[in-house]
Amino acid sequence: MEFSELTRRQFLRVSAIAGGGLLVACGGGGGGGGSNSGNPGDGTNEPIDAQEYAVGEFLRLSTDNRVHILVGASEIGQGALTSMAMIVAEELDVDWEMVTAEHSPVAARFNNPYFGGLLQFTVASATTRGYFDTQRQIGAAVRQMLIQAAADRWEVTRESLRTDRGFVYDDANGRSASYGELAEEAASYRVPLTPPLKEPSQYRIIGQSKQRNDAAAKVTGALQYGIDVDLPGMLTAVIARPPRFFGQALTVDDNAALAIPGVREVHTTPAGVAVVADDYWSAEKGRQALEVRWNELLAGRTDSDLTRSAYELRLNLPGVPIRIDGLVPVAQLAAAEVRSADYYFPFQAHAAMEPLNVTVDYDGSRADIWTGSQSPTLDKTFASIILGLLPNQINFHTMSSGGGFGRRGNVFADYVRDACFVARAVRQPVKVMWTREDDMKGGFYRPAAAVRVSAAVDNQGNITAWTHRAVTQDVTAILYAEELLDTLAEGTLPPLKELTDLETGMPYDIDNVLMDAHLTVNLTMPALWMRSVNKYTDVFAQETFIDEVAARYSRDPYQYRRGMLNNEPRLLAVLDAAAQAANWGGPNGGRSQGLAVLGHWMSYVAQVVELSVSADKVVTIHRVISAVDVGTAVNPDLVVAQVESAIVFALTSVFYGEITLNDGVVQQSNYDDYPVLRMFETPEMETIVLPSEHAPGGVGELGVPALGPALVNAIFAATGETVRELPLSKLGYRIAERSRS
Repeated sequence: MEFSELTRRQFLRVSAIAGGGLLVACGGGGGGGGSNSGNPGDGTNEPIDAQEYAVGEFLRLSTDNRVHILVGASEIGQGALTSMAMIVAEELDVDWEMVTAEHSPVAARFNNPYFGGLLQFTVASATTRGYFDTQRQIGAAVRQMLIQAAADRWEVTRESLRTDRGFVYDDANGRSASYGELAEEAASYRVPLTPPLKEPSQYRIIGQSKQRNDAAAKVTGALQYGIDVDLPGMLTAVIARPPRFFGQALTVDDNAALAIPGVREVHTTPAGVAVVADDYWSAEKGRQALEVRWNELLAGRTDSDLTRSAYELRLNLPGVPIRIDGLVPVAQLAAAEVRSADYYFPFQAHAAMEPLNVTVDYDGSRADIWTGSQSPTLDKTFASIILGLLPNQINFHTMSSGGGFGRRGNVFADYVRDACFVARAVRQPVKVMWTREDDMKGGFYRPAAAVRVSAAVDNQGNITAWTHRAVTQDVTAILYAEELLDTLAEGTLPPLKELTDLETGMPYDIDNVLMDAHLTVNLTMPALWMRSVNKYTDVFAQETFIDEVAARYSRDPYQYRRGMLNNEPRLLAVLDAAAQAANWGGPNGGRSQGLAVLGHWMSYVAQVVELSVSADKVVTIHRVISAVDVGTAVNPDLVVAQVESAIVFALTSVFYGEITLNDGVVQQSNYDDYPVLRMFETPEMETIVLPSEHAPGGVGELGVPALGPALVNAIFAATGETVRELPLSKLGYRIAERSRS
C-alpha cells in the first residue's frame, strides 16, 4: 500500500497548551476560520476551551495521557467519529480506551481530500477513502516527535526506543515516559513530513471491532442530535410552506396566529411563512391558524403519471453515450436472440428518523449554528451570505444526525438557508423545526428513473452484446463523475472505456456494450442523491435481467455470473463467499434464493436473499447473506453494521418507497402512507467481511443496490414472475412479520 507524503497543504502545527500537553493542528487544505466553541456537546466528551483549537484539525495530548481527536467527517450513524479516531490512534500507538473524538469546526483544514480538499462533505461513501492516508500520517508524525523528545531527554538514539499504548520505552535502560509527560518537549520539534507508517501486519487497532465512541451516550440518551439543542431564551419556529414547490406567499392574514398564546412573530421568507413562538406546540398551532394565499404561477406541476409516460417515451430515443465497447449492432444481428426489458422507479423520500432542524443564534454581528449536516462547508457558506457575515464570524456546530441518506448533503443548503432567513428576522436564538410532514413533503427526493436493458445471446445462452439506457433527472449526472474521482484517488489513468463506464460499473465479460442516458432537467422538482444514488435503479435492472437471461437458457444464476467474472477477481471472491455461506441451491421446503453483485466505491458486495412466497404474495424473508470486500476494514463491526443497516434501508425502498405527485402536490405525508421497515419485519442477516490489504473502500451505500435485485430474483425463482417496477407493494407483495416476542 502506498501513501502520499504530508505536503505544505497537509501541514501540522504544534504548540504547548496551557496546563501541559501538546496541541497538534493539521489538515488537507488552506484557509481558516471558525471554531467549535459553544457546542452543547454530544454527550460523550467534556467541552474543550475554544482557544485550544482555534484553527486546524488537531489531536490533543493531555498530561494524563488522554488523546482527543477532532474529525472533519459528519457522524450520520455510520461511525465516523470512531473509525477516523481509530486511524489516528493506530499510527500514534496509544491506548484506545484513552481516545475520544468529536466533530471538528467547519474550516478548510478539515476538508475531505477525496473532494480535492475543497469541502467537508460526507457523501459518496468517501469518508474513510478520503481521510485514511492523512489521518495515518497525523498519528505517525506526532509519534515520531514524541520519540525524539524522549531520545533527547535520555540522550539515546531514536532507533533504540519503541512505543506502546501511549508510552515511549527505553528497554536497554529499563525506563519509560508517557506521551503526556513528553508532550511539552515534543512541541518544540520540527514536524516530520514523511513519517514511517506501519505495515498492515503491525496493526493492533485498525482491523479490530472496537466499540463505538458514542455507544454509551446513545444507550443512555445523553448523545445530542441537532433536534436536542436547547439554548437560554430560545424560540421555536415552523414554516408554512406552499402546497407546490416554489410557490410564494401572496397574502398573509396572521391575526389568528398571533392570537395563539406563546406565538411571538410571523415573518414571510423565501420558503414560506414562518411562525415564531415560545415553544414548538405554540408555533404549530399558530401555523394552523394562518391564512395564506399562494402565488403558484411559477410553482412546480410535476405529475407522477406524466413523468412516467415521458420517461418511457424517451427510452425509445438514443441518449448521450456513456460507454461504447465493440460493435453492438453487428453482435445483435449475429445473435440467436435479442431480449429486452423496461423498468420504472418512482420518486422516493429519504425518510430519516430525525426530521430536519437548525438552531441559529444571530445578533447581527456574529452567529452560532447547530445542525446535523453532511455538507457543512456549503451550509456555512450559504449562512454567511444570508446573514451578511464573514465565515470567521460564524461558528457552525456539526451535530450528530439521526439519519441523512444524502438529504443533509444538499448542495443548495435549503434547510439551513430557511433557518437563517428566520434568524435574520428574529435576531435571538431560534430553532427552526420541520415536522415529519414537512420533511416528507419538503422536496429533494431520489429522482424517478426509467431503464431499458437488452441482451444479445448466442445459441449457448452466452451474452454477446449488452445495452443499457437510463432516463433520470439531471442531479444524477453529478454522481457520474464519482468514478473519475475514484480513479484519480488510485493515482492511475485508466483506459478510456473504464473512465467512461460511469452508470452501472457493469463488471461482466461482454465484448460489445452500449450504454447511454437521458439526463432530464426539471427545475421545479427538487431531486437529490439518495443512498446508493443511481446504482439503486441501474443495478436493479442489470442484475434482475441477468437472471431472466440465465433462466431462459436453464443456467444457474450463480454459475452464470461466475462465468462472466474472469476479469473481476475481487467480485468473484465475494460472490463465491456469499453463495457458500448461503448454501446456494440447497434450500427446500418452499424456500427460494436470489443473488446479485456490485462493485463500486472501491468496494465489492454479493448478496443472497432466501425467501418464500405465499399464494397471496406475502413474502417471508428467511435470511439475507452478504459478503463484502471493502479493502482495509478499519472497524469490521462498523462495516457489518453499515451493510446491515443498508439492507433495512433497501427493504424499505423496495417494498414501500414511492412518492407520488398529482399536479405538483406530494401525496404522502408521514410514516402511515410512506411506511418504513419495522423491527418485526427485519430478516435475519449474516455479513461476511473478506480480509484484504487493499486501500479502504466505501461502505455506507454498499449494501443497498444489490439487495433489491437479489430479493426480486428470489421472487422470480419462487413464482416465475418478473418484476419490472418498484415498490413491490404496488404489485401486491407484502412482507411477512416475524414473531414480535
